[in-house]
Amino acid sequence: MIHFRQLFDVETSTYTYILGDPITRDAVIIDPVREQVDRDLAELEAAGLQLRSILETHVHADHITGAAQLKDRTGAETVVSKHGGAPCADRQVDDGDMVVFGNEVIRILATPGHTPGCVS
Repeated sequence: MIHFRQLFDVETSTYTYILGDPITRDAVIIDPVREQVDRDLAELEAAGLQLRSILETHVHADHITGAAQLKDRTGAETVVSKHGGAPCADRQVDDGDMVVFGNEVIRILATPGHTPGCVS
């Protein structure tokens, strides 16, 4: 069964998700918050997971990401929508693209709305 952890940052009202492959121990984190990087790394370590990808569902002033700090500390790739306005990300994805971690796959769904680059 896939490892799933939902975390919440009260200050920004942001949910962060950690998904991990129970066999390979590879993991992804979705929408990390800058002020919670230490918490997120502690969660990954406690679960015995190795962060491989950092996914952002959108790029916007209301979401101050922890992606850069997580990338610096783990070497994980950053992943955003190609319509998200963040050309500095390691990988630009679009509707139907896949993010693989271990034996698990996340299929990207374009869901523009809050911003043109929103994905689910």
